[in-house]
Amino acid sequence: MNRTTRMLGAAAVAMLLSTGAYAADAVVTPAQIEAAKTPADHEAIAATYEKEAVRLEEMAKEHDAMAKTYRAAAAGKKGMYKASMSTHCQNLAKQYREAAESNRAMAAEHRTMK
Repeated sequence: MNRTTRMLGAAAVAMLLSTGAYAADAVVTPAQIEAAKTPADHEAIAATYEKEAVRLEEMAKEHDAMAKTYRAAAAGKKGMYKASMSTHCQNLAKQYREAAESNRAMAAEHRTMK
């Protein structure tokens, strides 16, 4: 199940990237990293990682809300949703929070570079 959840999360990210719903300025490119020589360059990269962290936290909140909705629907009289749907959203929310934390750590590292 964990592998499936990771695959679904990766598919969601790929879909966002392919549809243009994901802002290009929210991605740190290899060229940016290679060209970074000054504190200002590293601060720009750090700001991008911070921006991404905020976006990921918002996605985690959205999935928390969906998990709550699926849980309530699964427990309802009709029971039209399976509990696994809530678990799926909970897992994605956790992964988004971990990714946000990782992005903040990368931002902090770049802020130490001179």
